[in-house]
Amino acid sequence: MDDKFIITTIVTIALAVIGYLAKYANDINIANRKDKLERINRQLKEFYGPLLSLMSSSNASWIEFRNKYRSNIISYFDKNNPPTEEEKEIWRNWMKTIFIPINEKAYEIIIKNSDLIIGNEFPACFKDFCAHVETYRPILKKWNENDFTEHTALLNYPIEIIEYIEGGYREIKLEQNKLIKMSCS
Repeated sequence: MDDKFIITTIVTIALAVIGYLAKYANDINIANRKDKLERINRQLKEFYGPLLSLMSSSNASWIEFRNKYRSNIISYFDKNNPPTEEEKEIWRNWMKTIFIPINEKAYEIIIKNSDLIIGNEFPACFKDFCAHVETYRPILKKWNENDFTEHTALLNYPIEIIEYIEGGYREIKLEQNKLIKMSCS
């Protein structure tokens, strides 16, 4: 065998191995990007998207509620200026028909899909929100039994949850758009 044949054979084999390794690395990269995009799509579809819709509508309803009822009082249940019986009834009606149903849906999304939360920690605002929902359940039970001695949960609604969800949604949408652009190029 001559040297030219050996060199040609070695170069051919080396190029084939390099080509195979490059394709293998590219296939892994594509699979990883696909897996990441699938997770992001799930986060948007099953967690942040529905939560953002629910919390945004709840917040808009709350603003309208407070603009219409006791708008001159900072807290609806101000100890120095308590609501009338009629205002308490209005509160119960809005809570039972709007806020509690929305909060229960959001609670279920958080509990069932907490694996889709960004990061490694369960955010404090989600803990507080879940506790708020849970501490309203005994009050709602009393209302259903015509006991109106209590009107508020033991824990206040964590208003920072809206900002957290909006931020998470934005972050994931940016990442989704970035991955989609990478897939197209």
